[in-house]
Amino acid sequence: MAAVDLRGDRLVVYASSQTKDGFWITNGTFELLDHDAGDEELGAAVLRVLATSRSGVRTPNLRRAPSPFTPVLDALGLGSWNAYARGVRHVHVERTGSTVQVSPSRNGGAKEGFVGAAEPAAVVTDPTAEALGAAVRAVLLRST
Repeated sequence: MAAVDLRGDRLVVYASSQTKDGFWITNGTFELLDHDAGDEELGAAVLRVLATSRSGVRTPNLRRAPSPFTPVLDALGLGSWNAYARGVRHVHVERTGSTVQVSPSRNGGAKEGFVGAAEPAAVVTDPTAEALGAAVRAVLLRST
């Protein structure tokens, strides 16, 4: 699974992996793009981070280790998730075989996090980087 966040003038594209316990956690793979990156550049970044998503990874002990999202915060010069999430538009991107689903979300702030929609807003089969980037960009506009 991957996510794309529009935060100010930056697009943050990052991957998550599913733990053995069934939780999804950021896996440390991310790319930062300018908000006006072309659809092909955005889609290619999404495909690259999706390729790093795994299942069955060890569940980290977050009480004794830094958050897996810390590298993103550091790259943006931010000190906390709350600072990161303010004003962000977020989409979930999930690949199953040759099909990629892009779903909008609502930013519920620090209390709720990003609340995903029940149904994807875009489904792309065998996507080119450009087609996937265009789908992600369109769904970002539907996120709040």
